[in-house]
Amino acid sequence: MPGRSPRASSRDAILRVFAEHVADRGYADTSLGDVAAELNLSKGTIVHHFGNKEALLREVHVAYFSRRFAEADFVHAHLGDPVSRLVAMIYALLAAHRDDRAASLACLRELVRYFDGDLTDYVRKQRVRYTEIVVDILRAGVEQELLHTPDPQMTALQVFGMCNYAWTWYRPEGPQTVEDIAGLFAHNVLAGLVPDGAATDLDDVITAAIETVRKAPGRSAGDAPTDGDLLPTTP
Repeated sequence: MPGRSPRASSRDAILRVFAEHVADRGYADTSLGDVAAELNLSKGTIVHHFGNKEALLREVHVAYFSRRFAEADFVHAHLGDPVSRLVAMIYALLAAHRDDRAASLACLRELVRYFDGDLTDYVRKQRVRYTEIVVDILRAGVEQELLHTPDPQMTALQVFGMCNYAWTWYRPEGPQTVEDIAGLFAHNVLAGLVPDGAATDLDDVITAAIETVRKAPGRSAGDAPTDGDLLPTTP
């Protein structure tokens, strides 16, 4: 990766560059030596901080989900109804493919291929905890008769399947923005979930939900809309 300037020898910098290498090359072809060279560090410094490559991937996951949980907490604090919260979570999941792209690829594409044992249990618990946020939103929507689904758990998995695999087809440089895609997805999902006669102006709901997520603290420089395109989904 020529052309990148040296970065400070902090844990955050190591994690960031490691995630970029994994996103670009895949986990198997990422070496600690290459990460160290880009940061003008010794490989021993990285080993001192993290121990090994698998531990680095675990730390990328921890940091990634910390950012996703912070966004979810912000959504919960600033949006009061389940419909708006659901739209905001759809947008947050999709926006991560643009604003937190390297870590998203490292976590969603690579992580499950290489973990086993206790690490798998840890990763699973984080994902279950995050999934429950959406399940709870759906359950609240059903209880308030704002959403209709006989199985909030399965519907939550549908939402995650729709958003998490965007890495297979979304490209930040393409003609459609994440906001466009999130709006379309939200319309499609809510058309099946909002009971007849209960729908408000979904465009207003979607716009407000997206703007709420964009104001969440700790979001990256990707906050400014960047274009994304649609490519054929890969199996």
